[in-house]
Amino acid sequence: MNVHDPTAGLRQPVTATAAHTRSSQEHDLAGGRSFQAVSVFQADLSLVSEARRELHRLMCCVGLSSVADDVALGAQELMANAVEHGYRCQSTGEFTVKASHLRGRVRVEVHDASDEWPRLRPENGDHEGGRGLILVDAVASNWGVQPGAPGRGKTVWMELDVPLVLAEEL
Repeated sequence: MNVHDPTAGLRQPVTATAAHTRSSQEHDLAGGRSFQAVSVFQADLSLVSEARRELHRLMCCVGLSSVADDVALGAQELMANAVEHGYRCQSTGEFTVKASHLRGRVRVEVHDASDEWPRLRPENGDHEGGRGLILVDAVASNWGVQPGAPGRGKTVWMELDVPLVLAEEL
């Protein structure tokens, strides 16, 4: 993730654009700076852990370290699903990660090229995979799917509320 903030110290991903919704010094009432960051990564599973670390660093840099672990964990699952399922029949592609914080809520959106929507399946100890959305459901306040234009994929998103306690700590 890259935010136009010289104090962030984050390196550039494949491509990125970002804009603050407020000045970089202004804090949201629930704590942390308001921001919006967008990064594009190649659809390669090896890049998911890099994207996760970038997102975790971003959360810490903008004063949201108390939710950084949950944001990074949930986002990692969304990104891994985008790579594994969104590009299953394609040899190449990109996924887009958009992260924002405004009014005490962090939102992470992951867009991929597949029109197939993810499904929350009942937990089954016999299957090796299929627990990603269970994790997202556990850490996020809300999550869902938005369709893209026909043939343009989908965006899977999650939101986490930032505890009001943060406002007192900052």
